[in-house]
Parts: sequence; C-alpha cells; structure tokens
Amino acid sequence: MTDMNTRHGLGYDETLLVPAASNVLPHLVDLKTHLGVLALNNPLAAAAINPAANQQEVVLAVAQSGGLGLVAASEAVADQVAAVEAVRAATVDLDQHPRTLATEDGHVSVGAEIWLAADVKERALALAGAGASALFLYLNDDLTADIAAEIKDLKAALSHVTLAVGTIEDPAVAKELFDLGVDAVIAGRSVHSDWPDDIHYPFLTTVMGIAEVADSMDKTVIAQGGIHYSGDVVKALAGGANLVMVSDYLAKEDVAEDAVFQIDGGLRAGMGYTGSHTVADLKESAQFVQITDNGLKESHPHDVEITKKAPNYVEQERD
Repeated sequence: MTDMNTRHGLGYDETLLVPAASNVLPHLVDLKTHLGVLALNNPLAAAAINPAANQQEVVLAVAQSGGLGLVAASEAVADQVAAVEAVRAATVDLDQHPRTLATEDGHVSVGAEIWLAADVKERALALAGAGASALFLYLNDDLTADIAAEIKDLKAALSHVTLAVGTIEDPAVAKELFDLGVDAVIAGRSVHSDWPDDIHYPFLTTVMGIAEVADSMDKTVIAQGGIHYSGDVVKALAGGANLVMVSDYLAKEDVAEDAVFQIDGGLRAGMGYTGSHTVADLKESAQFVQITDNGLKESHPHDVEITKKAPNYVEQERD
C-alpha cells in the first residue's frame, strides 16, 4: 500500500506535457505498441462496462482501431467464452479498418477480464481455449504468498497467452508479479489503497514508478484510472505505460466506434504536439511540467457554452 502522507505524487490533471519542435503530422504518427509478446497497432484497451452497451460492438470498435478489446467478466464461464468466440467469429472489412488487431489465423484478436476467484483457472483455460489473446486478472486482496503461488501456476498453464495482473500501485509488488512471470501489470489505485478515491489519486506517479520497474525487467505496464481527456492518454504513455484503459470513455457514449475515433485523434494530435513519431519516442523525450488547479482550468476551453460534449473530453470536478 502507498502512504499518502509521505508520497503525494501527481495525477494527470496536475501536469502538462511540454511542447517540442515538431514536424510530426498526426496522420503520420505510428501508434504501435506491445503487451508482452502481443503486438498492437494502437495503445488503447477497453471493456464494455456499461450494462446497456452492446459488448461485441464495443470490443470490435477497439479492435478495429488496432487496440485490445476486452470481454468483461460474467458470472457464467460459458457466457464469457461464448462472447470471446463471437468476437473472433466477427467479419471485419479490412479495407475499411486496415489497422484491425487480428491473430495469425485471421480472426479478431480479443482479450478478457477475470477476477481471482475459486474458478479462476477453469475460466482462464476456457477463455484461452476459445482464442483469447490476453487475460487481465484483477485481484480482490493484497498479494499474499498463496495468491502469488496461484498466479505463478496460472501463468505456467497459460504460457501462450499474455497475462496482466492488477490493479497495483506499489512498484515493489509489481516486481514480485513480474518475478512470477506475468507479462504486464495494471497500474492504478489498488484494492486496499490508502487513497480513498480517484479524485486526488496520483495516477501519473503510480504509472511512472511501476514503469521504471517494468523497463528494468523487460516487462510492460497498463495505465488504468484517472483518464478524463484524450490528452491524459498521451500523458500516461509518456509516463511509461504501454497500454491505456479507456473503458470509462466508452461507457458514456452511444456509438463506441465514434468515441474510439475521437480518442485516437486526440492521441495523435498530442504526439505531434510533443514531436513524437512513435510511442517509444514519446516515452524517451516527453517532458512534464506541474500545474495548479487554476492552471488546469486555464489550459482548457473556458467561459464558453458547450452545446455538445465530445467523447474524448470528459469534465471533472476537483475540490
């Protein structure tokens, strides 16, 4: 756990990226990234967390952008397996969506979210058998010796599937997980965090701390939480993330494909703004400057009436 009295840290809305001389045009930006051995064409991932949303439409929208769509955990293993199979069986027009994330056999690449429960191994093996390329395992307790042994056993049984574990805020815990063989750690507010909510949580500092450990071990990081604008996606990547979860964005929109398109555009614009042609360039050269709440307000449009909210721009109140 993180002691918030000794470690303040910074959230995305407490920083700005410093602009750099650039000849990088947004449409020429290369968004390729990776999660373990899984190569992606876009550093975005999301699951359909709105119960009213069509899960397959959301997952396909993310996959068509080149990112990783995730089938959310469901009560019945068979239901989640069926959802994975349905996504993989979907037909995608590659002329219209040339960046679609696909497996070597030509099917749409899809991941799945799971929780550490009594049926976790049965569920994980069933999802892997259905063709899931990645599994995001969420912990409901701190990492104990028993949980560590269970994760190690799970990874050994799923050597061909990318395994990410979260949500983790302590770099030391991240190192333990990497030592167990997991491919990626989901960085964000942990289940027993000392921070009571997301409002003032230091998401950027958390990503940076875990990314430092991941880089030294040739592992990868997923940023989760604290993303309110498409510019925050750029900051998360600049802070060391390989992939950024944008499920909250998509939960508020009627048309997932439009939302993903706008987030993608904001990401490209931000990378051009910093002179970064690739995600690796962004991590290497980006510089941050700390700002105040007043600076945050001044850095966004103000004193104007918003007639229609854009999906890549989510208002947030900070007290």
